[in-house]
Amino acid sequence: MHTATALGIDVGTTNVKATLVGADGAVHALASRTFDAQVVGDIAELDADAQWEGVVAAVRACVESAPGAAAAVVAVGVDSQYSSIVPVDADARPVAAMRLWSDRRGTERSFAILEDDDAFFGFIERHGIPPVGGGLSLGHVLHLQHDCPDVHDRTAAYLEPMDYVNARLTGRITANQATQFMSQLVDNRSLGQRDYDDVLLGWAGVDETRLPPLSGLGEPIGPLRADVAATLGLPPTAIVYAGINDTHAVSIATDVGAPGRGGLSIGTTSVLVDSIASKEVDLDHEVLSCPGPFDDTYLLFAENGLGGRSVEHILDNVVDTGGFDTLDEVLAATPVGSGGLLFLPWLRGSLAPAADANMRGGFVNMSLDVGRNEMVRATCEGVAHNLAWLLPHAEALTGNRIDELVFVGGAARSAGAVQIVADVMDRPVRVPDAPEVAIARATALLALHRHGTLDRATLSSLASSGDAVDPDPAAHAIYARHQPQFEAAFEALRPISGVLNG
Repeated sequence: MHTATALGIDVGTTNVKATLVGADGAVHALASRTFDAQVVGDIAELDADAQWEGVVAAVRACVESAPGAAAAVVAVGVDSQYSSIVPVDADARPVAAMRLWSDRRGTERSFAILEDDDAFFGFIERHGIPPVGGGLSLGHVLHLQHDCPDVHDRTAAYLEPMDYVNARLTGRITANQATQFMSQLVDNRSLGQRDYDDVLLGWAGVDETRLPPLSGLGEPIGPLRADVAATLGLPPTAIVYAGINDTHAVSIATDVGAPGRGGLSIGTTSVLVDSIASKEVDLDHEVLSCPGPFDDTYLLFAENGLGGRSVEHILDNVVDTGGFDTLDEVLAATPVGSGGLLFLPWLRGSLAPAADANMRGGFVNMSLDVGRNEMVRATCEGVAHNLAWLLPHAEALTGNRIDELVFVGGAARSAGAVQIVADVMDRPVRVPDAPEVAIARATALLALHRHGTLDRATLSSLASSGDAVDPDPAAHAIYARHQPQFEAAFEALRPISGVLNG
């Protein structure tokens, strides 16, 4: 006999994970499915129907694996990557492909907003991010509205992935202040907003009739649609709660409210998370706050750019050392510092602490003395150096020193990668059990909290953090010599990337 359980759905850029979690934090089932994005130049799209089919397949696999836990599901939570937009009709069915966060169409439309002299600082004051740079949801919406009128005419709402999945689950189209962060149309000076900001809407010129209505952060969206519940094999009484973005899920999984603790996720991208008391922004370094998962919480918003995806690319397309399965073996066999070889992980532009869509990476200081193993280790070290570059700017914004990091995501399965992060960043690193499921698990636990099954203190206590992996002083001494050269390489190569990719 199972007590109340929850379904957590974690929707990424290339895969979805589903998990059934009990009120004691136990994971009863886990399943994942992958899907392929189409990326060509400035275009990055995903078939939203294929994404939904992946969600259905992953959930059904969980149900078949743990039917007793599935029968006890009372709450459903969905988190996803964000700054991706899918246009849907009134039945929440896609009318065009999802524009992913790396799709740069609409960038010029965003920049055009700044023709109003007041807009730049007005967006910073009210929202936090000015309408500059590519890949923002606002740019996606403006591109579809102005450059794809046939799509816009058929669109009932533009939805982020988590709100899209929630709409398919419940039949109700809705969003909230947090999931709409990258639309840049909500005043974030206070939390609990349920309306778009008229001033921001006026500057942006967005068709407000195509925006989803805003619900509260912890609000129930509704029960599962009867036909969806039957397809998934879940109780039709299960309540779906307001969507969250993956930064929120990481904050729950790592319990960043604890003093001195920061959260780190390395999946497709690297993300550093911490709590912050108020709305703040450091535009020079692309570090700011965003609404958190509760009405009294802001979070540090620090997207570091490609992380695990850069490692995956090198393992799959550049060197042949056996892929992720042999990564720890390769790392253990290769000296710290990779013989002086540096890897620059900006394979599709850079984000915080220095954003540049034209920036590209690669290997620097390669000699005849380095080979495949050094290239693999240098790749992992480069991802960690990028985070170490970000760390002081994140701490400066929050005013809090991060004394330890809790590391979740697929990359945390590698003990060697965890040690590299600790050594480069000079911080103890903790890894929970099954770090690859930690984000989906946290999403399920948050749904149980919102359902009233768990209080907030219990939710915090269920964030398993594992034993600390301490930095090796000798290794850090080597990396401390490399860190300034890593940052100098960015500045030296930035003009070259600008010419080649501008």
